Amino acid sequence: MKKVILITNIPNPYRVPLFNELANRHQSLDLKLKIVFANSTYKRRLFKLNEADFKFEYSYLNNEAITVGNNTENAYFTYKGLTKLLSKENPDLIIVSGFSSATLKVFYHCLFHKAKYIIWNGSIEKKGRKDSYIRILQRKFLSQFASGFIAYGSRAKSYLLNLGAKEDNTFIATNTVDTSYFESQTNLLRANESTSALTRFIYLGYLVPRKNVGLLIDIAHQLKQKRSDFCIDIIGDGESKNSLERKVEELQLTDQIKFHGFKQKEELPTYFAKSSALLFQTDFDIWGLVLNEAMAAGLPCLASINAGASYDLIEEGVNGYLVNYENKETMVQKLEFLIENPEKVAEMGKQASDFIRKKASLATAADGFMEAIGKTLH
Repeated sequence: MKKVILITNIPNPYRVPLFNELANRHQSLDLKLKIVFANSTYKRRLFKLNEADFKFEYSYLNNEAITVGNNTENAYFTYKGLTKLLSKENPDLIIVSGFSSATLKVFYHCLFHKAKYIIWNGSIEKKGRKDSYIRILQRKFLSQFASGFIAYGSRAKSYLLNLGAKEDNTFIATNTVDTSYFESQTNLLRANESTSALTRFIYLGYLVPRKNVGLLIDIAHQLKQKRSDFCIDIIGDGESKNSLERKVEELQLTDQIKFHGFKQKEELPTYFAKSSALLFQTDFDIWGLVLNEAMAAGLPCLASINAGASYDLIEEGVNGYLVNYENKETMVQKLEFLIENPEKVAEMGKQASDFIRKKASLATAADGFMEAIGKTLH
């Protein structure tokens, strides 16, 4: 029986269902899969997990997360103990997430052992950002010796190809969540929702500078000059929350914008069921899984041009719109259109759910993984 080890940072609600699916696929092909986490969690993560839901073999390296400066968004791990674990496990194939210290340790292990490695990548090019020469050189070096690549989506694949990956060993496993959960649970709740004269929109995500949720507040302020029959529910927490709440009060938008704090996965369908559309604003996201969740729940999405997922999941005018939230006048027009055309909203929501079911389910993601694994091992 060939052994596959997948290395990533921490378990979380959107990855556990994927790992369960992968474990089932491995078992059916007489392969053994083990997931190695750097740690069980780190400070910024607020979600709750029940390890009884883990249907795969796993272990923790118990590394402490390291943050650089005041950046609370990124936590780094040294993956101390990984080299020893790999020597003990002696896997045939290692899948490592991203380009981290773990990737470097995997390279050295494979250099001296009969093992291959695949890089699982979500990184995309960011407009205006110039990576250091050393960073680019390191990534090209690690890519040169990888036996295969798994990308979150089309933009992540392009990033890998630019690093030197070959088309024939680079596969897309669409980054996703347990979409069937959000579809089924939201539909159950939506069936009991009463009709309201108020159109509700939802923002879901961390409230941090990179998300720039202040743009949503500015857009709501402009829209209120024309009408007040709308509300934006903001789900999430973070360092920007207090300043955003003050801005809402100063602009007298407390009836139009409601802050609900962080919500666990099980609580989200309640908000999706009340909403007409997702307002997915961000200044940069390599993907943006909230888009998968909301679309699966049957919401059309106004998806930022600054997120990788937008280019793989949005069919313009069919299940949502690809938008630049800095164009506030255009955004106001989009919101007015959605408020005044509930039938169109319902049809776009149906198209969004159908798209995710067919093209961005857990099964689709697992297909991409297994295609890469199969080619690499054989």
